Amino acid sequence: MSLLNHNNARHAEQKAVMAQIEADGVCSFCPEHMPTYHKHPIEKVGAHWYVTKNAWPYDHTAYHFLIVPNEHITDTSELSPEAWNELHTLQKWIVNEYNIANGTLMLRTGDMSKTGSSVLHLHAHFIVAANATDPVITRVG
Repeated sequence: MSLLNHNNARHAEQKAVMAQIEADGVCSFCPEHMPTYHKHPIEKVGAHWYVTKNAWPYDHTAYHFLIVPNEHITDTSELSPEAWNELHTLQKWIVNEYNIANGTLMLRTGDMSKTGSSVLHLHAHFIVAANATDPVITRVG
């Protein structure tokens, strides 16, 4: 089973990086590989998750963060109550750190061909729209 779904990539650069990740045979969201393939640093690390900016943010976003489990897991059923609590804590950290008034927390789980996800490593998106007139559009389900 592939860890990547190339059909859900949105940018040519993203597709090229995904091809390299696949050739290397690693998971780019596992923390030890993130610095090799991701152009933004890890900003905060918790016991269960880390926070980074999305390398390929959705159009019309002011901010687009990824909150990624430190362990390679693929489904929300694998999260402990402590991990769920820390997800909330890290989302609040982003809000406070960047003085964010409004945002959307999104978490996809399951079959990548049905969710719109491009990486088979569970991760949450915290998205802040750039303005009220241009919608942020992404595939969900």
